[in-house]
Amino acid sequence: MSPGFAGEKSSSILSAPSVVKLKNGKLRMYFWTVGKSWSKGHHVYAAEASPKNPKKWKLIGEKPLLSPALKGNVGDNGPSFPWVSPREKAPWLMYFVSWGSWAKTGLSNRTSLALSEDEGITWKVKNEPHLPLGPEGTFDGGMTGSICILREPEKKEPWRMWYTAGERYIMLLGQQRGIVHVGLATSRDGLSWRRHEKPALSPRLDKVAPFEAVVSKPCVLKLNGVYHMWLSVYRVGKNRNGYRLGYARSKDGMKWERAFDKEILPLTPGAFDSAHQSYPNVIEMGDELWMFYVGNSFGSTGIGLATMKKTELK
Repeated sequence: MSPGFAGEKSSSILSAPSVVKLKNGKLRMYFWTVGKSWSKGHHVYAAEASPKNPKKWKLIGEKPLLSPALKGNVGDNGPSFPWVSPREKAPWLMYFVSWGSWAKTGLSNRTSLALSEDEGITWKVKNEPHLPLGPEGTFDGGMTGSICILREPEKKEPWRMWYTAGERYIMLLGQQRGIVHVGLATSRDGLSWRRHEKPALSPRLDKVAPFEAVVSKPCVLKLNGVYHMWLSVYRVGKNRNGYRLGYARSKDGMKWERAFDKEILPLTPGAFDSAHQSYPNVIEMGDELWMFYVGNSFGSTGIGLATMKKTELK
């Protein structure tokens, strides 16, 4: 799926897939788009495809599902990074990232919430923003961003959310760069969240070269009692500047062991992911895992698909 797929409003960026499996057997992908200008240019669309042909997608409507907020300064630049959680006999949830003019330091993202009463076709924003910031100076005191949700019915708080959490900006190679972690929050109902005080994962900063500034946009699955996380890792250096995919695993979803510097997916010379890979969304498809992910420059070249057998997760 390439920029322009959803018309002019997707001409610059087509990115951040969130894929759900529908009762009719189809896949539905929610995704973020940007038009010609990043200013007030963020939207969320959705498309559907058959698992038999996961490269052939069709928009579920010509108009975006979410657009820039008409009031306030939290979401006036528009929505991005959707994560959709279907629910039985209850409104579907879409957690998304609002871009706003409220922040003067550059950390302008806030995690927000929309609801759907018709199984994900139309949406109404409920809270913008939804997740509160942490105390000033903490790992999520600057911004909250993209999320993933896992539901475990047997737990006291069955909803678990891993979220992108911005701490502060620093100067790197003459430019401001955000220091970004992955946080953890838990909930009884998927609506009211309890923030955990320590991050689930943090960047390695100057402990490695190039400088590792960001770990973000997690996607977590639990398979055979083990938690698996795919994430985006941003490193800054003279010879490397951009996102690559990362992986971590955990026994409890709180303490994570990263596969440091392991190549999750090789770059493809001359292709849409020749330089960067980011924003993974992994779903179970029979005995396989399907990863929808983003190519160069945050999605300026679109969304691709990679697969693996579950037995390869050793």
